[in-house]
Amino acid sequence: MNMYKTGEEVLKKALLFSRRRPLLAQLGNLLQREQTHIKTPEFRPASSWSCIPVVGHAVSRVRYYSQDHFSTPVGQSLDLQNPSDPQSLPEHPNPNQSKKNLFFRQLDGCSSPSDVLDFVTHKTQTQRRVSNSLTRIWTTTKKMSDDQRRYELKLMFEHQGFEKLCQGVIKEAAKMKPEDTAHSLLALVRLGVPQRSRVVQTLLRVIQENLNHFDERSLSVLAGALEGMDSLQNVEALKQGIRLRLENDISLIQNILPLQSMMRAVGKDSSDKLKKKLEKKALDMSNDFTLPNAEYMLASMATMGLHSRPLLEICCQKIEENLQGIPFSKLMMTLKACHDLRYRNDALLLSMAEFISTSCAMWSSKQVILLLLEFEKMHFHPVNLMDLLAERVIQNPNALTLPDVLSILKVFSLLNHDLGEQRQQFLDGITHAVEAYLDRLHPGNLLRAVHSLCMIEHFPVLPMERLLQKATLDQLFSQSTDKQPIRGLEQMLHAVDVCLRLDQTALPRPLSVPPILGDLPPPQHQPTPLGLLSMLKSMVGVETIEEDMVVEKIYHIDFVITLSPETSEGDKPLQDKTPPRRLAVLCAPSSAFCFGGTHPRGRLAMQLRHLRILGYSPVLLPVQEWVSLPEEKRAEMLKRLLLPERDEAGVENTALAHTGEE
Repeated sequence: MNMYKTGEEVLKKALLFSRRRPLLAQLGNLLQREQTHIKTPEFRPASSWSCIPVVGHAVSRVRYYSQDHFSTPVGQSLDLQNPSDPQSLPEHPNPNQSKKNLFFRQLDGCSSPSDVLDFVTHKTQTQRRVSNSLTRIWTTTKKMSDDQRRYELKLMFEHQGFEKLCQGVIKEAAKMKPEDTAHSLLALVRLGVPQRSRVVQTLLRVIQENLNHFDERSLSVLAGALEGMDSLQNVEALKQGIRLRLENDISLIQNILPLQSMMRAVGKDSSDKLKKKLEKKALDMSNDFTLPNAEYMLASMATMGLHSRPLLEICCQKIEENLQGIPFSKLMMTLKACHDLRYRNDALLLSMAEFISTSCAMWSSKQVILLLLEFEKMHFHPVNLMDLLAERVIQNPNALTLPDVLSILKVFSLLNHDLGEQRQQFLDGITHAVEAYLDRLHPGNLLRAVHSLCMIEHFPVLPMERLLQKATLDQLFSQSTDKQPIRGLEQMLHAVDVCLRLDQTALPRPLSVPPILGDLPPPQHQPTPLGLLSMLKSMVGVETIEEDMVVEKIYHIDFVITLSPETSEGDKPLQDKTPPRRLAVLCAPSSAFCFGGTHPRGRLAMQLRHLRILGYSPVLLPVQEWVSLPEEKRAEMLKRLLLPERDEAGVENTALAHTGEE
């Protein structure tokens, strides 16, 4: 280990002081690169297909490009940083000579890839011309619709001029300036040229050899290209090279957009030392953050796994202050980044939910559903927004697509949303939508839909009967071979069985799950807090407590406390024998509640409902709140939960306050 660290230090010094030495030679054995000898290829006629071994894949041979597939899906955003910012990738400065200026002015007049290829096919190729031609081809496709872009790219790959242009890139690559090679690589990757093709691999090799000469602008463009590339050997070598350059000289970055671009390129494999340097650099620039800067900083942090609370708070505050001007795609990007970073900002989530609710007329049902799915991932319960969506379901259930129906059921059940007076109308509407797609539902999705309906205590006959048919169940388990997915299906099906038995639904005919389920593993649970058991024993006695009970095979109870009945005076037993009261103490982690409160999520709400049916009085102990209290306050909290006032009103009020009922 010491030898490795010493070698790495020598490597970094070599990178810092040997500016003329190619980066790939400096990386050496650290990157474990295979030794290859790829010279700059000679220009070949356009009609010849050149096949050479690809670096890192010696047994495969590839052409310049492929007409059969694209490495980047058509329709994917082609932007480097900000898709809405046309200045995110400025074009190269035009030459001053009048003849060259004429070429670039005519090139700028081309409006499609075919126009560019028709124009440059008969022109003399230089390193600047081929680079600008590729960039222009990419630029013309950025504002096209998906269908038009797909058609134009197909024509481009079939155009004989594109092969000649790729040959020109290979011939001129070694002579190109750093900015030209970076722009050429970015354009080829965004256009969907296969990353193992000869032209792309040639550019990667040339960039490796000249990476020390790349300035901030060229590195930013290169980082944008590498971000969307597969983990090939040459790609990983370049990423490691960028990491080493930044570690040695973070002052290389002077602007926010290049910083974000390089953060996304170096990724989660960056060292903690580099992450700290990038964090400090971003904090130094934070006073100049615009709204787009804040949005893309969140996305960049999520991409490289940088969890910086000060930086997160700065970005979220900037976004919260400018919610009115943020489109749907940026709201989704913000929520996804916060989820990936496991960061929840109460003020931002509340403001965002309020903004969407008050402007709900401008959002489609699809957009509202997608936003709710992101809210649910963070356990955030936007009550008003869900009420508005429920109204749309009631008004027009036929407008919902199958994915819409499944997503609505998932969100409403997991967040345990109280529909109030709209409950029956909503259930009728969503049931109508489910039944409309019944013949198209895959058995797995049918089980998920029925499970969600059971969680909200609704049991429509047709979906239940279809799920419990032998043919459906056989297909359900035959199509899943992995043990883990099968175990999840069995648990959901067992939960449906428990609901049918305990909730005593008024179905036209009795339904039950066939005896096909195997033994379920014990339900997972977290260890109880230290000191809780001894405190309980001191309050109610040792003999009255049972630990770690499992009921119905799926519900775990941390402690069951049996309390004997008392007289109204509290000293003699009543003449009529009253059954003892059983308290089911559940140590609930914060993840069992919706964010920012003690509203139980769907799974816990269903457990509370079934425990009451089984004769228990559930008592929720919020573990995170309890452990944060001092010793005396902990005892007071337990007494308040377990030993409420003996008069009937006191018992009723405490039960309502601490059993999750609303």
